[in-house]
Amino acid sequence: MSEVTEIAEVEQQLETLETEVKKFANELPYWAKFLAEKILLGNAISDNDIDTSHSYLLEHLQLIEETPKPEIEIDYNAENSGNYKTDLLFTKLENVEGVNALTENQTIEFSPNLTIIYGTNGSGKSGYVRLLKNVFYSKAPENILPNVHIDNGHKNVNAKFTFKSNNAETSLEFANKDNAEFEQFAVFDGNSVLKHLENKNEFEFRPAGLSFFADYTNSVIRVEQKLNAEITIKQSPNDFSVWFDGNSEIKTLVESLNAETKIDDLKKYTPFSDEDKTQKETIQKQYDELLLASKGKEKEIKTLEGIKSLLAQNKQAIEKLNQFFTTETIGKVKTAITDCVTKETTAKSEEIENFKTDKIENIGTTEWKSFIVSAETFAKTQKAENIVYPENGDNCLLCQQPLSDEAQKLISNYWTFIKSVAEQNSKQAQEKLNKAKENYENLNFDLFPQDNTLTVWLTEKYPNELEALKLKLAEQKTLAENIVSDIQSKTANERAEIKISVEQHTTIETAIEASIKLLKEDEQSKELEKLLTAKTLLEHKEKFNTHFSKFETFVNNQIWIKKANKADYAKQTITKTEKALSNKYFNQKYIDAFNEECQKLNGNFGIDINHTGSAGKSYRQLKLKGKNPNAVLSEGEQKVIAIADFLAEMHLSEINRGIIFDDPVTSLDHSRKETIAQRLVEESDIKQVIIFSHDIVFIKYLENHGKNKYKTDKTKVAVHSIVSSGREIIGIIELQNTPLKDSTYTNSHIPKQYHIRAKKEPDRSFAQNLIRSGYGALRSCYEGIVVTKLLASTVQRYDTLVRVPNIRNVKFNNDLYERIAKNHSVLHDLIEGHLPVDELNQFLTCDKLDNEITEFENILDEIDKI
Repeated sequence: MSEVTEIAEVEQQLETLETEVKKFANELPYWAKFLAEKILLGNAISDNDIDTSHSYLLEHLQLIEETPKPEIEIDYNAENSGNYKTDLLFTKLENVEGVNALTENQTIEFSPNLTIIYGTNGSGKSGYVRLLKNVFYSKAPENILPNVHIDNGHKNVNAKFTFKSNNAETSLEFANKDNAEFEQFAVFDGNSVLKHLENKNEFEFRPAGLSFFADYTNSVIRVEQKLNAEITIKQSPNDFSVWFDGNSEIKTLVESLNAETKIDDLKKYTPFSDEDKTQKETIQKQYDELLLASKGKEKEIKTLEGIKSLLAQNKQAIEKLNQFFTTETIGKVKTAITDCVTKETTAKSEEIENFKTDKIENIGTTEWKSFIVSAETFAKTQKAENIVYPENGDNCLLCQQPLSDEAQKLISNYWTFIKSVAEQNSKQAQEKLNKAKENYENLNFDLFPQDNTLTVWLTEKYPNELEALKLKLAEQKTLAENIVSDIQSKTANERAEIKISVEQHTTIETAIEASIKLLKEDEQSKELEKLLTAKTLLEHKEKFNTHFSKFETFVNNQIWIKKANKADYAKQTITKTEKALSNKYFNQKYIDAFNEECQKLNGNFGIDINHTGSAGKSYRQLKLKGKNPNAVLSEGEQKVIAIADFLAEMHLSEINRGIIFDDPVTSLDHSRKETIAQRLVEESDIKQVIIFSHDIVFIKYLENHGKNKYKTDKTKVAVHSIVSSGREIIGIIELQNTPLKDSTYTNSHIPKQYHIRAKKEPDRSFAQNLIRSGYGALRSCYEGIVVTKLLASTVQRYDTLVRVPNIRNVKFNNDLYERIAKNHSVLHDLIEGHLPVDELNQFLTCDKLDNEITEFENILDEIDKI
């Protein structure tokens, strides 16, 4: 084997994530390498760093002069990056203020391994969790609400968090939640489940080498944004042409200014000399004199163009008139007359015969129909809506005489008649004729008024053509009058078509255009155009020199922008490299960790993990047979997979030192509860585990497994309770106390603590709440001694095991049983769980509580003597 090959193999064996990240950073251009060095040293990128990198980038793009720069040595050690501590512990939470309705001045102490915190619904447990989700990492953070039970006096959110590292404690306020210590803990709760299962999730905790790419990408984006802001400032529209009236080669040059324009090409038109000024004045004088001489021709051209426009309008008006006098249009009028007569006859023959009488003349005439229509309209005004005239008892609208049944029927028949189909058809045919008549009556045949400009001009230039047009218009007018007469008499006469030819208009237009062309093409016009071109060029040259600095700046800006747009931020290379290293050093480890967690949690459901990456970040998404797991799995199975996903990510994190759970087993069966409890206790040997729950069975499993694991060191397991005293006093912390610790309730220690606090409490209302809590604790003590002392722990709560041998130690004493039952009943009525009775308030005194405690201690002594 050659020496070169041996060296290559050694290098390959020594290749790590750190060396590959270092290699990537070393190959970056200087401006980017500057950022990479700071990130890999664990430093936050400041605005000054971005400014410096941006300046280096401008040098790289040759936009500013290059300056001497220090050498950059990429010195990267993942263990030294960041402000994270490998031995960090979260030891205490205290002085909570402004969080929901949580009671102030409470303290929660956390074990270095396992802390179990029990709280029933409404005890304030969720308030503490919501606070922790606001400072630690959580996929489902929630807003912290103020105390809704008070109208004013709300405090700002605050709390004191105590951490321990290297045997030294550090206390941080809520306002310091951006400190690195808070980044080393994570919270999992029910709201996180769907986030784990349904969404594409970014890996928040990954090896520092992979996290570098996200930080580096963010920094590059900040540099890019800074450069883009400069580009935006230098970008401006080329609207310089507004300064140049007319056209010239200078205007064309100005309109085409861009990054390719050479400044030397612009300088060809500088300066605007005294000679240019004199020449401009000379040409201006020549142009003015020639223009004055040509004013008559300009006026004539303008006049001819006006006549041409009027002629076009006249032509359009005649063509519009012709539409009314075609054979087809006249035939339609004749047909309409015939149709109307036919429908009137039909209506008359079908209906009117029923109304003929010797008493009334002219039945069926137009006047008769109009009379009936008007009568019906008037009759409707006499009645309310939807009531028809006449009704029984109505009078005649004309003579006011009572109407007989026969008269009522006749009037109703009139109404029916005017609404009949035949009558309606007749009416519509008549309306059509009326419309046609109106159209013909409104036609305008006076298209050549005497003083009209076009009429005067045609009288002079084309008198014969004008007379011919007037004659034809008169014929059309007569035909229109005849058609109107036919409509009025309803006589379908044959009428011949009359159309006016517009060929003479076209002939005149052609002649006008020829005259205009001749006027424009003479030598005088050509000379004027030549002088105008020379004059315009000199005027543009003068304005060009006035604004030359603006054109030069615009071109230089375009050149700058073109160079700036060549900036290569290599985002695809970043993503590609990060993805390759993630696949090589992280993704498979995560998959293995996830599958291992599924095994431990009895959750092998066939979950697949898809990995994607962009902008220096890596993402994962869980799939089951191509679908989101929440669409397939049961609610309990979903929770198991979400917990596995959470634990796997935390397991691979280099910085995470503690995990916090809020009711992770809701809706799970007892078997899964115990499995998860056992797994979390196991995890507490690796990192700090804090669990909030209202599930007593789950608490029991945690406590049992915790005791078994840490038999020799009880400080590694802490069990606390969160309790409430009424609806508005919640979040009270009872350290080293849960309903499951039966041994705690086999003496009077807890009731005595409430008694001591109540005696010191100046607020009488709150003191009574403490006394009532003392009664509740004393009631629990009675229950505890029944289980542990009288029944010798033969059967324990929330435990399926029955300890049969313990029956040998069961104690019998009926009198003692009676006293215990009676005292328990009294205490049962005094606790907050029942609606308080005013008469019972007499028992809410420190002396009464002290008496009850003494009675309990006497009973304990008697039990021990049995």
